[in-house]
Amino acid sequence: MKYNTPVLEGRKEDFNEAPNMLWDAFHNFGEIGEYRVVAQTDECVVIRLENDTGEGDMILYQVFDGIFLMYNDFHMSQYHSVYQAVDTVLAVDYCREGSLTMEWDNGMYCMKKTGSICIDSSVHHKGITYLPTSHYHGITIGFVNSLAEKALEKNAAGIPINLKALRKKFCGDDRYFIIQEDETLRRLFTDLYRVPENVKFPYFRIKVLELLVCLSVMEAKDVNDGRTYFYKDKVEKTQAVQKLISENLDQNYTIESLAEQFDISQTALKDCFKSLYGKPIYTWLKEYRIRKAREYLTEQDNMSICDIAGAVGYKSQAKFGTVFKKLCGMTPNEYRNQKH
Repeated sequence: MKYNTPVLEGRKEDFNEAPNMLWDAFHNFGEIGEYRVVAQTDECVVIRLENDTGEGDMILYQVFDGIFLMYNDFHMSQYHSVYQAVDTVLAVDYCREGSLTMEWDNGMYCMKKTGSICIDSSVHHKGITYLPTSHYHGITIGFVNSLAEKALEKNAAGIPINLKALRKKFCGDDRYFIIQEDETLRRLFTDLYRVPENVKFPYFRIKVLELLVCLSVMEAKDVNDGRTYFYKDKVEKTQAVQKLISENLDQNYTIESLAEQFDISQTALKDCFKSLYGKPIYTWLKEYRIRKAREYLTEQDNMSICDIAGAVGYKSQAKFGTVFKKLCGMTPNEYRNQKH
């Protein structure tokens, strides 16, 4: 998925050495580690993180002094975060699509999934971030409290907003808070993907203020807290299970045998797998098998339909054809004969 951002058009040179007031101001938010500035204007900076698993772009705007809005567009399976806040900050993240699992420096993992809104003090952000589906799209609105408070006093006089109180209400000293289902907040963020170009910054400012007012009147105790915590060992064992079943598609495993092999309870395995990969084990595996089958159909002309069925774990070609048609809307032969 790509976003229509003017700064991306026709700007290919490397801007890492170019001075930019917006980029300088963003450094007040924190140190993000290795990155590359791939494009910038006076309004916007595009930051790229890259490693051998893929790349991720952050399209950054400064809405008020100390208040930033970022469109996040990641296509990678993991990256190492060295983020360190240099001030007291508050971040509100909306996950539009995909999922993200963060290994915090306190030994816990937190998980963000499609539709979730995470309110975070950014205390524990150092560590490995995993993208189980290899993509993540969302929006971050970040506040550098010392600067943002002054900007709000100047630009939103009369609107009762207290960033310190919001941070304490939702985050305490070092927690995070996830709102899984709130239609008002969801609509607020999805509106930011339909911004009229000629009123972009006024629109951004209105939406930021709307977000702060919504959070100010919201009581954390009355909201369905969607936080999902898992200890490191359970996440690592679940990832090992996913690796095993995805690399041995011609084998059939039961949840009982997988749990026993990796020394994890069946309940913990099922819960952690669904949180990490967005679907129950068997549902995920069925869809992954068909995805691999599509690759074979388009890339391996020497493999027969029967060969492909066996390679992705189906002993019966007829059963494979039924599942393939249900998920893809056509038979394997029809898919192979199409141009992809």
